[in-house]
Amino acid sequence: MRTWATRPDVGRVGVALVGFGAAGRQHAATLAAIDGAELRGVLDLDPAARIPAGTARYASWEQLLDDPSVRLVSLCTPPGGRTAAARAVLESGRAVLVEMPAATTTAELDSLAAVSHRTGQPAGVMFQHRFRLPDDVLDWTWQPSTTAVLEVSGYRPADYFRRTDWRKDPARALGGVTAHLGAHYLDLACQLLGEPAEIHLARTREVVPGIESRAAGVVGFMGGATLSFAVTSESATRTERLTVMDVNQSLLIEDGRIRSDRDGVLTDHPAAPAERLHTEVYEEMLRAVTTGRALRRCHLTGARAVTMILESVSGRLEPGP
Repeated sequence: MRTWATRPDVGRVGVALVGFGAAGRQHAATLAAIDGAELRGVLDLDPAARIPAGTARYASWEQLLDDPSVRLVSLCTPPGGRTAAARAVLESGRAVLVEMPAATTTAELDSLAAVSHRTGQPAGVMFQHRFRLPDDVLDWTWQPSTTAVLEVSGYRPADYFRRTDWRKDPARALGGVTAHLGAHYLDLACQLLGEPAEIHLARTREVVPGIESRAAGVVGFMGGATLSFAVTSESATRTERLTVMDVNQSLLIEDGRIRSDRDGVLTDHPAAPAERLHTEVYEEMLRAVTTGRALRRCHLTGARAVTMILESVSGRLEPGP
């Protein structure tokens, strides 16, 4: 028996959420503020998950995929094991939005991108920080001389990595602090500089085997640029700072604020609230669903470069040639 009883608004895109932990609740709040979307229901097989009153609860994957009003499925589940679910969504003729990190391996990500291309269904990822980049900056060309530096610090007690089963499982969590704190800014660097050609890592610190509390390394990109990065959850200092420096242009992204310098012309862009960035991801996904327009910012294929770095940190690849 179906659990959705209300008639869908024909002018809105029906969305289903899979997983209703912290990320799922965030997605639900975002959808509630968007006129063009309607939350049709939630799938969470954990009976302890508290679904908001009045929200339909799917009893199974089959029931969700049997709901004809759903056109977009958002997967708010851990990275490990998510690929099969995303593939099922695309094969059913629906768009999919996955939480970051997009996949645990580049092979997984490439397979999803191929299914998206074959089915013609949009596949996006919740890398909302991409929407911080101004359009003109996103189109800048960075020369081989470009040097970038990234530092990300956000304190997490050891118990943070043990508070749920999936967080202490490297195969499901895709590692520790790098994937769940540094990934957004690493992704920003990759949006600007492209795919890595080589990745060299220093020794990581682990809170449990495979779940790192500090990672550092150097990335050499195909275009010649280099990035040195350090991500830690062990310091009380909180910072997110990415500096990209070329001969005639530079970019500083610090705690969401952006300062660009091109040929001596300085431009400041204030930090946008996180809620607004989440909304922009959904708005782009909804446009793709309703118009067939290609995703410009939140596309899944754009996560390939950062996935290569995260995969290397988590020990699934040899770090560089």
